[in-house]
Amino acid sequence: MGDDQVRLSFFKNFIQFMRKKNPEFGKGCYVDSTPLPNQIENNPFNALCCHGLSSSEIQIRLILVLDEETGLPVWYGIIPGNLLDLSTVMTVVNDVALSLDIEIDSLVLDAGYVCEPLIETFHIGCAKSMISRMPARRGYPFKTLYWQFKSEFNRGKYQFARGDHAYFGQKKRITLFGKYDEYAYVYVDHNNALLRFREYLTEHEDEYQQMKESDQDWMTVKYGYFVLLSNVDTTPEDLLYRYFCRTEIETVFKTSKEYLDLLPLSKWSDLTVRGKILHDIIDTIILLLLRKEMASTGVSTSRLFGKTQSLMCTLGADGKVLVQVPNKHVKSFYSLFGFEVPSRVDLAAEKQKVFQKM
Repeated sequence: MGDDQVRLSFFKNFIQFMRKKNPEFGKGCYVDSTPLPNQIENNPFNALCCHGLSSSEIQIRLILVLDEETGLPVWYGIIPGNLLDLSTVMTVVNDVALSLDIEIDSLVLDAGYVCEPLIETFHIGCAKSMISRMPARRGYPFKTLYWQFKSEFNRGKYQFARGDHAYFGQKKRITLFGKYDEYAYVYVDHNNALLRFREYLTEHEDEYQQMKESDQDWMTVKYGYFVLLSNVDTTPEDLLYRYFCRTEIETVFKTSKEYLDLLPLSKWSDLTVRGKILHDIIDTIILLLLRKEMASTGVSTSRLFGKTQSLMCTLGADGKVLVQVPNKHVKSFYSLFGFEVPSRVDLAAEKQKVFQKM
């Protein structure tokens, strides 16, 4: 499963299948990435990754291209964690856009990907949209914007709520690298700022008391302050919604990492790592599709799995699988999909069906 042709073949068939229901599937996609930390020695993809916010880790990075309407993956790439540049992302995008007939409309990226080529490509006026975190490093007005908006952080007219958190949000048009216009959206998550500041005071009270007053002020918002860069002209509340809520990619990441054992990775050659991740991405797609189908039934996927996996199966000498007869309650779960449990399964015939579809 680690061969690139297998991956390409799967997504070609998956996109064709989805377009039978929705011809526009894959016509509007966005890109995001997530780190895959692991402790595997000699992993060919492991590298030191800096997040642009004074933290680093040995990891692999997973780049996903998702259909904007459904949030389902239409392609992915894996790269060493230290290759944080636009060319890395665009290589993943451009390599498959033509062969899979997918269109990338927007990028949602970590701070580590923000660089001059990115700003040059996705400045104001560009047909494609970009949302990314501003790095807290030299060359970007991260701290300058703090000083510009500091007096407004607690003004009521700039506050809004999202979920259980209260935010300050303001927008400012800025010029980066002396020639590229972007919008800087400045935020303070008051909940995180207060919680983390309280934790800091508990552990570093003496250090805090010795600070200058201006530095003390900074500490009160430091852990909730962040800036988003974008070429999209909208409200701070709407842009934050797009960044956090619009992208179902977080659901995909959570599903892959927490429910499908994508982590910890337990393979260590180039081919086996690629195969392991493809296997888990396919499982993720199946689970996400199943959740959508189950939404109207009132039955959770965990309960469904618990009941349907209770059937005992035995492989016979003839290569056929004998399936335990399900009770009435288990049958009711299978009936949700109009599926009857067979008494016997011919593995060779089932494999042949799968390969014919490929």
